[in-house]
Amino acid sequence: MLGRFAPGICRASGPGPVMRDDGQQNIAFALGVAYPEKVPKIFEKDGFQFAFYSNDHRPIHVHIRKGGGEAIFDVETRVELRESAGMKVRELARAEELAKENRKLIIDAWHEHLG
Repeated sequence: MLGRFAPGICRASGPGPVMRDDGQQNIAFALGVAYPEKVPKIFEKDGFQFAFYSNDHRPIHVHIRKGGGEAIFDVETRVELRESAGMKVRELARAEELAKENRKLIIDAWHEHLG
């Protein structure tokens, strides 16, 4: 079941793909499910899990989960929210803060695992 998406970021189109406001498709979040083993977890802090998929694509970004929500932040040039589902505004702000504090670690882990 899809969570509610933050206004202006993306919108659910039922089970399956999610259409972003720019018309690009993204995979739907399987909210509340732990990352599968193929998902390298970068670190965890304050209940936030930072990870990326083994076959992920550029730009460099990080998937952040907390509870039943998930957000994706681009980190390649600067930390910027790309999309989110099921996270409160306060959680998104803390996730962004942690991504900024650990941007170098995230980028280094990306290059180590994805080249």
